[in-house]
Amino acid sequence: MIEIEHLKKDFGDHQVLRGVDLRVSEGEIFVIIGPSGQGKSTLLRIIDTLEKPTSGDVRIQHDSLYTGGRSNHHEMRKKIGMVFQNPAIFQGTVFENVAYGLRFRKISSTEMHERVSQTLREVGLEGYEKRDARSLSGGEKQRIAFARTMVTRPEIILLDEPTSNIDPVTTEKIEEIIHYTRDTYGTTMIMNTHDMLQGQRMGDRIGVMMDGRIVQSGTPKEIFTLPENEGVARFIGFENVFAGKISHTDGRTAVIQSGRADVYGETTLPSGAPVAWCIRTEDMHLHRKERYEDASKVRNHLRGTVAKITLVGPKQHVIVDCGIPLEVVVGWRFADRLKVKRGDQVWVSFHPEAVHVMPR
Repeated sequence: MIEIEHLKKDFGDHQVLRGVDLRVSEGEIFVIIGPSGQGKSTLLRIIDTLEKPTSGDVRIQHDSLYTGGRSNHHEMRKKIGMVFQNPAIFQGTVFENVAYGLRFRKISSTEMHERVSQTLREVGLEGYEKRDARSLSGGEKQRIAFARTMVTRPEIILLDEPTSNIDPVTTEKIEEIIHYTRDTYGTTMIMNTHDMLQGQRMGDRIGVMMDGRIVQSGTPKEIFTLPENEGVARFIGFENVFAGKISHTDGRTAVIQSGRADVYGETTLPSGAPVAWCIRTEDMHLHRKERYEDASKVRNHLRGTVAKITLVGPKQHVIVDCGIPLEVVVGWRFADRLKVKRGDQVWVSFHPEAVHVMPR
């Protein structure tokens, strides 16, 4: 449905997009996540033709959006709708706001009323036709904006942080509307969000945008369990990310020299390869005994000193200096039983398969 090739955008001397390449399939919900200021909104605005790229191209069903001529551009633009983070609500009734786009499409009055009424039912605002649109709540205004886009039946909907300014209950409703629209009309969607959990819930695929590029794309499981570089690993929430070097390997399990520690991890990278590796806090076990399980299975048993303990909600984040500063999260009941305090000698154990290894 959408093909983006080598897309770049400069604002003066500031390069916002540095060569975006992306494919989005028909009927897919593709979610873009990434730190603020990486070009996510600019990318959507270029697809929506609100900004022109400095170079590169966008193709919709194989037709170029920027090199196909003005008449072609106008016809392709009709296929696209966009919902903004802060939608514009026009003066007038809800009906007039939702019907706005239909008035330019030479649709009969009867069909217009039918489509507006149907769309308001779909977004949960049935009976709001005569209400003053500007008097409604923020969440209701966002649903009006979504209805105004849906009613024109676009083939593509772009969503720029559509739930960032609304409450959790309305957020859930908007997410239901997004899935309903895709499932009912086969609409292709690209959505920006700063909420990584929302990205996991909503996306058929996810793209991570950093430094003006899509640096990794894949299914939610691939993105959140198999990051391809240190930056992605840190952004998606790996607390423990370290540099290292493979000292030796049997072709499947390698010993990684990292700081003053040797760590076993599963990788096919060769001896001598510089790597980064990461592990989630829930995949490690904190204990006082040198061995708590069959050593042949766990293999990683690192002795260290408790350097810091921080209470976060019902859990304790424990930093253990094992030659590398490993962060382990334990429940408060377990912490009370363990009676761990700063300066204590403890052990951190974990399986090699829990270690995700990346080339540096």
